Amino acid sequence: MVVDTSKPQGAMAGPRYIESLKDGREVWLDGERVSDVTTHPALTGMVHELARIYDLQHSAEFGEQMTFVSPETGNRCSLSWQLPTCADDLKHKRRNSEIWNEQSWGQLGRSPDILAPHIITLYNSREALAAVKNPHCDFGENIANYHRLCLENDLFLTHALGDPQVDRSEQPQNEQRAVLEEDIALHVVEETTEGVIVHGAKQLATAAPISNETYVSLSATFVRRADPRFVLAFSIPTNSPGLKVLCREPVSQFPGSYGHPLGALYDEQDSMLFFENVLVPWDRLFMLYEATPLLQRLGSNVNFMGWANLCRIHFRMRLMAAVATMIAEAIGVIEYREVAAKLGEMATYCEMWRHAMDGVEHGAYMTDGGLMSLGSMSGMNIFFAQTSARMVQLLREISGSGMIMQPSENDLANPDLRPYLDRYMRGKGVGVEYKSRLYRLANDLAVSSFGMRQEVYEYWHGGDPNRNRINLLRTFDQSAVTDQIKDLISRPLPH
Repeated sequence: MVVDTSKPQGAMAGPRYIESLKDGREVWLDGERVSDVTTHPALTGMVHELARIYDLQHSAEFGEQMTFVSPETGNRCSLSWQLPTCADDLKHKRRNSEIWNEQSWGQLGRSPDILAPHIITLYNSREALAAVKNPHCDFGENIANYHRLCLENDLFLTHALGDPQVDRSEQPQNEQRAVLEEDIALHVVEETTEGVIVHGAKQLATAAPISNETYVSLSATFVRRADPRFVLAFSIPTNSPGLKVLCREPVSQFPGSYGHPLGALYDEQDSMLFFENVLVPWDRLFMLYEATPLLQRLGSNVNFMGWANLCRIHFRMRLMAAVATMIAEAIGVIEYREVAAKLGEMATYCEMWRHAMDGVEHGAYMTDGGLMSLGSMSGMNIFFAQTSARMVQLLREISGSGMIMQPSENDLANPDLRPYLDRYMRGKGVGVEYKSRLYRLANDLAVSSFGMRQEVYEYWHGGDPNRNRINLLRTFDQSAVTDQIKDLISRPLPH
C-alpha cells in the first residue's frame, strides 16, 4: 500500500504503519528479495514493536504527552514533528522523547523520533536554503512543505549521509577522486522536467527497510565536494523505483528459545542504499550543487536534535547500571568493595548525563529561524562515545563468566534438566529463572551480536569522535584563561 498523504491523517497508529510498509519496496536480505518486510522473521519483531509504540500516541495514558493539536488541520500530531517556539514546547518534546526511549529500552538509534529533528533543523535554515536560486524550485519552500507533509502524516524517516567505504585513502574533495566518485558516490546524472536523476550508493541507512521515507544528505566528512554534482539533499519514498535496500546480516536471534529480550525486538537493521538512476522530484530537493547552507548548518550550535538522542543515551546508561546492580545482588557480590566502586562509576556517568541534559535545556535560546533550540551539546557525543564502551566493559566485569553460560528457555522447561538447574544455577535468594533471564538481558547489552552492533553504532553515531574532538578544540573558547596565564608569566616570578 502506497502511503496516502492526500488527506492528512495525524499521528501514526500501529495498523496504519504496518500497512504503509506493503508498498512494493525493493529490500534484499541474505541474497533474496524480501516480499513483505512486515512478515519476514528478521524484521517483523521491530515492525510490530514500533506499531505498539505508535499506538501509544492514541492511548489515554500517553496520548496527551506524545501529541499536540495541529494549528492547520486540528489533527492530533506527533510531538516529534512539532516546531518548538517556546521553552514549554521543548519540555513537552523532552517528555515525548523520554516515552519513546522508555518504551524501547533506549535501544533505537533510529526511532521515528530521531529523524524528525533533522528535518526541523533544515526548516530552521529555510531562508538560507531559499537564497540558493534554482529555476525549477525554491529549496526553502520545499523544506517547509516537506515538514508539513511529515508532521500531518507522522512519516517515519531514515537517513543516509556517508559514501560507500571503498577507497578513503584520499580526501573526498580531492580532484583525483573524480573518476572513482562518478562510479560510486551518489551524484546527479541528469536534469529532467520532473526532477533530477541520481545514481550511486549511500551508507549507512539504519531502519531503511521499515521506514516510509529516505532522507539523503552529506555528513560533515563529505560535505565539501570538488564537483557540485555530488552536493545534494533530498527525501524520497522508500519504494521509489530504482532504489535498492541491502540489509546486513540480522543480529536478532530467531528462531529459538534462548531468550534475547532486546535483540528479538530492537534489531532495527542497517542497510546500504543503491540508487539506480532514481528520480528525485524537484519539490523533494532541499539543496542542489551548493554546499554553503549545509556547511553553515553543520557549523552552527543550533540543536534541535538533542532530546531524541539525549533521552535515548540516558535510558541506555540507566539500563546498564541497573542490570549490573541487579546481577551483583543476584550473585551476592554487591558488598565487595571493588564491585560497589564499579557500580558507583556507572552511576556517576548516569548522573553526569542527567546534569548535562538539564544544562542544554537551561541554555535554550531563540534562533534566527524563529524556533527554540536547546543549548550546545558539542562535547556530549564525544563523551558518550567514550563512556558507552566503558559501561559495557564494567557490566562484563561485574557479571563474570555467567554472562556466557545460562540455560535457555527450553532448558528451563525440561523436567529432566530442571533439578540440576535449580541446584547449580540459582543465585543468592533468587531462582534459576530470574537469574538466567537477567543474565540474558545483560548478554544482549554486552556480549551478543546485537549488543556488539549497538556498541559499534554508539561509537560512530555522533560522527568520527576524533574529528569531533578536533572541531571542539577549534571552537572551544579559552581566551579568558589564556589571557590570565599570559598576564601571570609576563612578570618575573617571585624568588
